[in-house]
Amino acid sequence: MAFGVTGLLGTLPFVCSSNIVNTFKDVNRELATKYARHDVIGRKPVLEWIGEEPDMISFKIRFDSSLNSPPESGLFLLKRMLDSHKPQRLLLGPRYMGKFVLESISEERRFHTGLGACQIAEATISLTECGDENAARS
Repeated sequence: MAFGVTGLLGTLPFVCSSNIVNTFKDVNRELATKYARHDVIGRKPVLEWIGEEPDMISFKIRFDSSLNSPPESGLFLLKRMLDSHKPQRLLLGPRYMGKFVLESISEERRFHTGLGACQIAEATISLTECGDENAARS
């Protein structure tokens, strides 16, 4: 059996093996810095760099019962992280991204059984960095 851990968000592992597939896609990372704007009469404003903004990351997670990744379990775990208000460690591939709070979850429950049980769901999550000094920026 081939087994690969492709990342981690808190207690939610991203795994790809012959028995289970639970991975992320469409990763979007926003980096920004903050500037103070000083107006000068008759001239263009002068900008002064005052620091970094927290990184913001969003991505999608697909939960698919046919791939041994039950939607109800995965969505419940994400909701628990959201409700905890606690920073979660984020690893994408081999890279440690830092500690992030889960700010929002958008659920799309795509397919259901004849009894109404969700078979496939996709969650889009938005994370904001908590300022972990050990996370390297690049």
